[in-house]
Amino acid sequence: MKLLTNIFFPKEGNVQEGSTPSLRSRIQSGGAFTLGGFGTAQILRLVSNLILTRLLVPEAFGLMAVAVSINIWAIMLTDIGIGTNIIRSRNSEDPAFLRTAWTIQILRNFVIWLIIVLAAVGIFFMAKVEFFRPESVFSTPMLPLVMGAISAQLLITGFSSINQFVAQRKLSMGRVVSLEIATQLFTMFVTISFALMGFGVWALVIGMLSGAIVNTTTSHFIFPGPGMRLQFKMAYASEIFHFGKWLIIASFFGFLVNRGDQILFGGLMESNQFGQYAVAAMWLVAGATVMETINSRVFFPAFSEILRERPKDITKAYRKARLLIDVVACVLGFGAFFLSEWVFSFIYSDSYSGVGHYLKLLSPFLLMAPFKLINTVILASGDSRNFTAVTVLAGSAVLIVTPTVYQYFGEKAAVVSFAAIEMVALPIIWRLGSKYLTLDPVTEFRSVFAIALLVTLIFTIG
Repeated sequence: MKLLTNIFFPKEGNVQEGSTPSLRSRIQSGGAFTLGGFGTAQILRLVSNLILTRLLVPEAFGLMAVAVSINIWAIMLTDIGIGTNIIRSRNSEDPAFLRTAWTIQILRNFVIWLIIVLAAVGIFFMAKVEFFRPESVFSTPMLPLVMGAISAQLLITGFSSINQFVAQRKLSMGRVVSLEIATQLFTMFVTISFALMGFGVWALVIGMLSGAIVNTTTSHFIFPGPGMRLQFKMAYASEIFHFGKWLIIASFFGFLVNRGDQILFGGLMESNQFGQYAVAAMWLVAGATVMETINSRVFFPAFSEILRERPKDITKAYRKARLLIDVVACVLGFGAFFLSEWVFSFIYSDSYSGVGHYLKLLSPFLLMAPFKLINTVILASGDSRNFTAVTVLAGSAVLIVTPTVYQYFGEKAAVVSFAAIEMVALPIIWRLGSKYLTLDPVTEFRSVFAIALLVTLIFTIG
């Protein structure tokens, strides 16, 4: 973790003696647990995926992808950034603040559950009147039932302990990662067991709900901090809502940027075809999570602390963090382009032959991660309003551009356009980021060139 330490504690410059060792140590241990946990999670994901693709048909993954995406969209539609606010707020050591946040979390998740149930009923009646294409996932009679069942997860996770966000704030990632791995192992065991018994897509649903129960229950025992109970202090609630009011909009459009393809292509592609796309998207998310995990669990808490205590060091910290993200993004993006079809031809059966092809088309998405680091600085500063402006533009482009490209230029162009759609927001990202950072034009052009090169390869030799 020496590289992560050097990002925030370069040898040059003045650093306060009292705070440096503490943050340095937390970055080292937090980064080690984060990356180690990610590696373990991906190995488990690979094993689980290889087993389940031999037990379930592609349509099951497509059905689950749409149901989960609608679930996530409803979550993000009401996202007021409770966890994000706890990580950056100065009041996060006050039990009353944490219990107020927990109370709001429970109420919010109940509202989300109600929204999803109503959406499931609406999709049921829309399918009855043949509103959707007959061959799409949305016309599958089982979709509303799966949506309703999955939504129960929200009622469960609403009661999970807020103290886990305090652990992330302090970069104490050992217990956070351990709980996630344990939950993933339990979910994997339950899912495979029910798939072997012939439950089909319901094996995925049962596994997800079982994991939620284990995670929520255990969170109250392993994270130190005040016990959770219902409490509502207006001053703290106002702080949470004031910071989070813009994040509701940002999360809504952010969903479109990160998972809007699941909804759009679920309605445009045939169910078998979309099932293979959904499996490819799972691997895309796994790759993107490498950088997102480092970004949200190491860089965001560290940037927040630097901006609170020594803001003059933020540009230096950002530039070194950016170098790390640039390298990882290029390795993953170009690796997905050159290796995905070859690798997946070995690990999947013929019924999943299109997975590598779709991951190849989606590979530019992985190269967008460096620009998201600028957004992290913006959000760490507490500027949730301008952070929202970036996601609104990119999310609106997904809604407008992706289906239009699909209609006039076909599937391949639509998938690639979705993967690179965030480039439309780059002017705003750069302008807003320059308020807090001194941006290097060479670094920014280098990342743009990498994306342009990968897109060119896809339409020439791909």
